Amino acid sequence: MTAPDAQRARVAELRRARSRSPFLAASLAGIAALLIWAWTAPDPYGSVLTPERRMANLERFLNKIKPAPVRESGDWSDALPWAKENLGRRDGLEAVGRTLAITNTAAALAGLGALLLVPLASRRLSNRAPLGLYGGRARWGAPLRRSAAAAVNTAFLVLRSLPEFLLGLILLAILGPDPWALVLALAIHNVGILGRLGAEVTDNAPDAAARTALAHGGGRLASYATSILPDTFNRKLSYFFYRWETCVREATVLGMLGVVSLGYLIDDAKSARAFDRMVFFVLLGALIVLAGDLLSSAVRRRLRAP
Repeated sequence: MTAPDAQRARVAELRRARSRSPFLAASLAGIAALLIWAWTAPDPYGSVLTPERRMANLERFLNKIKPAPVRESGDWSDALPWAKENLGRRDGLEAVGRTLAITNTAAALAGLGALLLVPLASRRLSNRAPLGLYGGRARWGAPLRRSAAAAVNTAFLVLRSLPEFLLGLILLAILGPDPWALVLALAIHNVGILGRLGAEVTDNAPDAAARTALAHGGGRLASYATSILPDTFNRKLSYFFYRWETCVREATVLGMLGVVSLGYLIDDAKSARAFDRMVFFVLLGALIVLAGDLLSSAVRRRLRAP
């Protein structure tokens, strides 16, 4: 048997031996049945619209999302000049640049804030015996460090529990329609997430070098900065890029709150019932998110490489 045949046989064997869940299969079938029923159910369970009317609405919507020149001529080659016109109209390129600027600034602020707060949040560094090494008597130092760790971890919990959209609404009411309102909303939420992840990485990191630094008289922050942080930096940077690509998506959505970005243009086109322009900007945002995901994946793959 050749190597390709052996590989195919191995794959077939693994496929036959894979675990099967009747409950999962039944659940998927049930969900599909419920979706079909919800689409075709009569009153009072279904919509006030008949299935025929819903299909007509769907066909009309699919026609309206075609670029206006294409609807008139039927030639899709007319879509490219139309796309260029829409990208340049109403500050389209500026909106794309502002979306990326909001993303990058918010991610940088969140990463910097988490990096500064992680040593305070680490339970292994804040207790009386850091990394298991007894640090001598400290009448007030140990309780203060434990209190600071509890306060910072509680702050991380609260911040990551606040939705970016809600934070954006509050900050827009305070700052007005300013991009900094969206930047701060994203940064505040992501500080909670990155801080929590960074503290967990720090608490679970190998500590031999840090223990040596402490045993030779180094302080907690010194041992963290010179030993733990370099050892865990790639992992923390991977988390940073994971949140960065999420910020790209959220910055697009938060633009619907009134700051000129892609989200604002999408909401403006929807209000004008210009569904072709709305879908164009949605697809443009999806391309930016895709590019961000690819860049983030490439960086994280590079960081994981030996």
